[in-house]
Amino acid sequence: MNPVTDQLQHLGQLAREYDRKFKELEEFAQNAQPVDLMTQLKALGERTTDRFRAAQQALLAMLAASENSDRNQQLEAFMALSSCFDEMRILFQILLQNKSQV
Repeated sequence: MNPVTDQLQHLGQLAREYDRKFKELEEFAQNAQPVDLMTQLKALGERTTDRFRAAQQALLAMLAASENSDRNQQLEAFMALSSCFDEMRILFQILLQNKSQV
């Protein structure tokens, strides 16, 4: 298999996983009591952040040990992904806090 096909398969897998998780959470949200929904969202947010930080540390360690000529580009991509995640996490926290106050 060529690298482009591999990348497309991975992107397709991520898209299917996103769709599945979205549908599951949407169904839960429609049937849950507001307090239960907020509790579940907080727990999911913490779990997601923990998983991301673990992967982030592993990737950074691999980049630090790499002798690859594309290391700077990879580091820039890593920093962009990390920054985007942090921004999404901040948005999530603000929305969650404001929803809790209503």
